Amino acid sequence: MLIETLNLMIASGALVMLVALAVLSLDLFFTQGKHLANNLAPYALYGILALTLSGTAMSLFYSEVLGFIPCALCWLQRVFLYPQALMAAGSAWWKDSAMLPRYGILLSIAGLLVSLYQYVYQMLPQGSLPCPASGTIDCLDKVINEFGFMTFPLVSAITFVFLIVLYILFSKTRTS
Repeated sequence: MLIETLNLMIASGALVMLVALAVLSLDLFFTQGKHLANNLAPYALYGILALTLSGTAMSLFYSEVLGFIPCALCWLQRVFLYPQALMAAGSAWWKDSAMLPRYGILLSIAGLLVSLYQYVYQMLPQGSLPCPASGTIDCLDKVINEFGFMTFPLVSAITFVFLIVLYILFSKTRTS
């Protein structure tokens, strides 16, 4: 019961993030942020910190508490997420964010590419794409499968895109 409820909450949260991402992106790219993005930009670092820490905590909870062993592609996504939590925490603590947006965007793009590959790999018929992972856990396993399309790789992809937008907002506060 706990896992089903948690899966539904995570999938629903990803849908909310997707809507917020669409609204922020439209405002940022079509009106230069004058309606919403410019007002949220001073808080972007806290959004980055909250998103990376919650993503890290959630992935660790699933693997270490609930016992789901991550596949190799999931581990790669973690490799691109976990350092961002440390970088954002350090940036907030030391009030030094000179390079945070650049490195955060690079890590998020890399994580996005891996998560999109895994999502497409899971959604296409088995054997359509090669699985670059080796090990005991298959990348086809869907720990979350809500609404017929929301899986962990899609949640991860939405998170990485949202982080990219937050880094763009954060870099606007540094140049203004």
